[in-house]
Amino acid sequence: MKANVGIIGLGTVGSALLKQVEALPGYTVKTLAVRRKTKQTALFSYPVTDNAFELIEDPEIDIIFEAINNSEDALAYAKRALTLGKTFISASKAMLANELADLHRIEQECGGTLLYEAAVGGAIPVLRTIREHLGGEDIFKVRGIVNGSCNYILTSMLNEDLSFDEALQNAQILGYAESDPSSDVDGVDSYYKALILAHTINKSAPSLSRIKVEGIRNLESHELKKAYREGQKVKLIAEIEKNGEQYKVDVRPRLIDQTDGLYYVDGVNNAIEIDTAHAGRLILQGQGAGGHPTASAMIGDLVNAQTKREQRIRELLLQI
Repeated sequence: MKANVGIIGLGTVGSALLKQVEALPGYTVKTLAVRRKTKQTALFSYPVTDNAFELIEDPEIDIIFEAINNSEDALAYAKRALTLGKTFISASKAMLANELADLHRIEQECGGTLLYEAAVGGAIPVLRTIREHLGGEDIFKVRGIVNGSCNYILTSMLNEDLSFDEALQNAQILGYAESDPSSDVDGVDSYYKALILAHTINKSAPSLSRIKVEGIRNLESHELKKAYREGQKVKLIAEIEKNGEQYKVDVRPRLIDQTDGLYYVDGVNNAIEIDTAHAGRLILQGQGAGGHPTASAMIGDLVNAQTKREQRIRELLLQI
């Protein structure tokens, strides 16, 4: 029997999700939710609603993907789905960064499941790596390129001699940047991802001792070229450092040289370094922007959650 899935949002990520779920054995799309019904949405072979709560309340839908760009709505959907004990898979960085503690409380009280691997690093399984593979480690520092849009813009400005505005426009055309790119280019998106990383490392809401956030909006191509001639590149880097029981979060453009592992990470790629007490330094790298990489991480959450449920059922049956 196939599990029924609902998808909220049919933008770049939601459309990619739809294609990937359609190709996934064991799952079927039951309903799609959009902001407004149009002639285009009427062409879908699935029921389409402009009221996402109808999808969430449907007793035949157990798994809900949320892929919208509205934090307030995403939070309302997440709370309702978790209260009903459903699996809610999200990539809404702002909503998650600000509300994780409360959402985890609802998850525990009501039996729902909140999954959000796609919120940091696109296709890179960094949260799962920290949570499952480094759960017993002392992680004292994480730094990386966590915004594919900004990395694409900086790479284009350097390699193609484009202005910031020209590189940004290309990123928007290719679906790497939103129509309102402020969150990306002003460093806010990277800050949200840093908060989620800190929460994951700390296993609860972190206490922050210092916050610094700066974006790339004021950088010019001649500055990037000058740095390159001197053997350096400019990268927007998010850094989370543990200091006792508190964390410092620092997001800003930095000059790095060829000895730095992040130097060669270009285009939409992300890379994250994890410094640990026993395992040393781990580096994870992959695509960090675009519909299909983000959707792939959300599908990974779905499959992993189903595998864990099946394992738990087998354990319970063995106890009978």
